[in-house]
Amino acid sequence: MSALPLAVMAAFLFTPSDMAPVESLRLSRGLAKIEPSHFARRAVIRGDHLDDAIVVSTEKATLKPGPARGAFIWDGHVQASVQRASGQTRWEVSHQLTYTGARREITEVRYEIAGRIVKIKPTTVSHWTDYCPLFEMPGECSQFTRVIFEIPEDDVRALAEAYQPGSRKPWLIRLKEASGQDVTIGVAPAEVAGVWQARQQLALTN
Repeated sequence: MSALPLAVMAAFLFTPSDMAPVESLRLSRGLAKIEPSHFARRAVIRGDHLDDAIVVSTEKATLKPGPARGAFIWDGHVQASVQRASGQTRWEVSHQLTYTGARREITEVRYEIAGRIVKIKPTTVSHWTDYCPLFEMPGECSQFTRVIFEIPEDDVRALAEAYQPGSRKPWLIRLKEASGQDVTIGVAPAEVAGVWQARQQLALTN
């Protein structure tokens, strides 16, 4: 068996019970200690004079994903796509879910910001299967789903300004699934604040 399925199995074994209140989701102590400057310094910047936009992403900033309920988050990041001609920025959040069983058909994204619940449609939902047990080891295939959604700049700014050093409270995102198999993800506010910083710094040098 490859390392990937073993990692996925371990993740499910140590995921908090789905019956516990969503408020019980907390960032790890290590992740809570990471400051926005860490994400800003390690942000990946892609694009040159031949591209219409410059992309600033936290995809390589940390190997410590936030907590999740309903699936294991194999990859997650926030990115800003800055148009060269106008300076306008499109903000996106991307998460790759790993799980077993039937394919998750994500139809809606919900998150809380400044005391209000935002409900939007994802811009991208893609699926693939990476690992299936051999005939000698019956079991369900490992499913992967990538969900990308866009978030308004005012909400990014509000999340960045709400960052509190050392707080283990995550920014909660819920991916609504057609059959009720929802996934709730906790993102470190420092990550949002870090990509916000990196975007502002980019404006000064480009």
